[in-house]
Amino acid sequence: MRHAKVYDAVAGNEWNIRGGRSRRFHGLYDSILALVPPAPDKGKDIIMWKHGDDDYRPTFSAARTWDQLRIKKSKVEWCRVVWFAQGVPRFSFITWLAIRNRQSTGDRMRAWGIVQGCVLCGERDETRDHLFFACPYSYTIWEPLACPLIGRNINPDW
Repeated sequence: MRHAKVYDAVAGNEWNIRGGRSRRFHGLYDSILALVPPAPDKGKDIIMWKHGDDDYRPTFSAARTWDQLRIKKSKVEWCRVVWFAQGVPRFSFITWLAIRNRQSTGDRMRAWGIVQGCVLCGERDETRDHLFFACPYSYTIWEPLACPLIGRNINPDW
């Protein structure tokens, strides 16, 4: 069926599609049956790629396909702080994880059944906020780095 064409699913002037009773394909099956079957005298099948809403072309575009597949969201304010041309991808990724609170900290690992406290100070509840700013050990490291950038009013909350 790798090289199947639309006319392979038509017998005479009716659709000839198996699996119509399958719950998984029921919606797709109903939408196909609602269409008028193609007639052989209307021409050959051709492959068309979706480039946008009601825009189909015979050429493939990876960028246009990606635009059709992904869920577009608005740009976040901090994107240029994390993703920039001279940035080290590994550090940008770790920063992105921290901003979105998706790092494997103790509080998240506890949900997976793994108990881990802060490896820097021994605090039982290791969270993103604790690890970066509230931990006494990491705060002594961050403070001299952040003071010239932010000023003396450093808030240990994320």
